Amino acid sequence: MIPSTEPLKENAIQTAARWIAEKPVYIDTETTGLERTDEIVEFSIVDYDGSVLYSSLVKPSKPIPSEASRIHGISNEMVSSAQNWLVQWPTIRNFLYGRTIAAYNAPFDLRMMQQSHAAYKFPWRENFKVVDVLPLYSDYRGVWNPVRGSMKYFKLEEAGAAFQIALPNAHRSTADSLLTRAVLHAMAGQPY
Repeated sequence: MIPSTEPLKENAIQTAARWIAEKPVYIDTETTGLERTDEIVEFSIVDYDGSVLYSSLVKPSKPIPSEASRIHGISNEMVSSAQNWLVQWPTIRNFLYGRTIAAYNAPFDLRMMQQSHAAYKFPWRENFKVVDVLPLYSDYRGVWNPVRGSMKYFKLEEAGAAFQIALPNAHRSTADSLLTRAVLHAMAGQPY
């Protein structure tokens, strides 16, 4: 049975407004790939007001595959002089600690942070408050996916296009963090 989408949409609007009221930081990662051993090659943090708090290339412990470079445009040459994840982590952590963290497909970004730690045999001890804009937008949009038995998921660029947001989805972490923020604000009916 397909659920009524109106209560889901109304709940998504209220949840988006509640998350915005928490003044979250928005994060995004670009990575060497999608697998269990892949790592972050770019990391950005955008503050609740849209200002960029942190944006940096990250030198991974292994080369960036050409397939990943084709998606985000980040090459091994570009990261050759960048600091590795562990060197950047204390600064990144200071921006995230005690804040609500919002991301589009948040479990992926969180997993990549953990995997980037693991690449250096560094234990993950964080317990951040993370909210995921992807399923919230899915509920807002209200398109049933009978195969999954739940609402359909949409890519970040699809969400941005649906709201006619003039920010690019460039598959770069700062642009995607800003787009995630704009999508959350658009769901809540707030300016971005």
